[in-house]
Amino acid sequence: MKIKTASSREIQGKEKTSDKKKQVRRKPALNQKPRVSVRSRVSAAFRFLGRVVAPTLLMVFVFMSVVFAFRSGMFNLRDVHISGCHNQDAGMLEGIIREEFPANILRIDLLAAGQRLEKETWVRRVEIRRVLPSVLILHIEERTPAVLLELGGTQMMADAEGVLLGTYKREFGKIDSPIFKGLDGVNPETYGRNYEENAGRIRRGITMLAEIASEMPLAVRDISEVDISEWNNIKIMMDNDPVEICLGGENYLKRFNNFIGDSAKKYQELKSQGVQVAQIDLSNDGQIVYKSIEAVAREKALRTGRSENR
Repeated sequence: MKIKTASSREIQGKEKTSDKKKQVRRKPALNQKPRVSVRSRVSAAFRFLGRVVAPTLLMVFVFMSVVFAFRSGMFNLRDVHISGCHNQDAGMLEGIIREEFPANILRIDLLAAGQRLEKETWVRRVEIRRVLPSVLILHIEERTPAVLLELGGTQMMADAEGVLLGTYKREFGKIDSPIFKGLDGVNPETYGRNYEENAGRIRRGITMLAEIASEMPLAVRDISEVDISEWNNIKIMMDNDPVEICLGGENYLKRFNNFIGDSAKKYQELKSQGVQVAQIDLSNDGQIVYKSIEAVAREKALRTGRSENR
């Protein structure tokens, strides 16, 4: 009886062959596609719809809500609450809002409404906010009378920016200001046409008074008139004295001090001697010129002629 034994080479060959077969079995076919369940497909479809349809529905909802809000009477202006008015008529401001702007509170341009109200005489600044569904709240910052102007023989008030506030009346109380003269215009209309020039002169006059008041607050109260007809030569007059004092366009405090000192003494001496002094010119530092009525009249006529020839 013969017993056959396999050599190690044969055994190894069989094992390799067996391993190759296993490996071949594990490889899927190249054209084979993974199976996708129906549930997975439905889930993916819903996710796609959620990404596309939901935002679209939200946009439609927002659009319809806006359309409803702009057309609904629920958002029509019902109340206007105004604060800060003392001299300005609050009812007039409310009337402007109701007559010149849409009834729907959402359609009112708050910036445009504020700019429109700021055109009214006493209104300097306006803050407006909505309180839904139907209320507007306005806070008014009014202009403050700062100076008195003589315009066409009438005393009028203006704020520090030179904006006319109307004719001065006793109910406005005492305005601690001298009378400003020499403005361009004889009434509010002609004043307004020259507003930039007039406002600039008024600001220079206010600067002059503030500079003097910084060291001589009591003395500045004795100034009764400020002539701002010349841009670089402000002239003042003191209470109960017709003489003009020319301060030029700078160094107001220093020049006013000169008037209070030596020039005032000299002026009193000339008056006691019967000399009629119409003007004391301090516009050139270190020099004091006392001018007669005739000299002032000649200079004024010369300036008038030059302005007419331009």
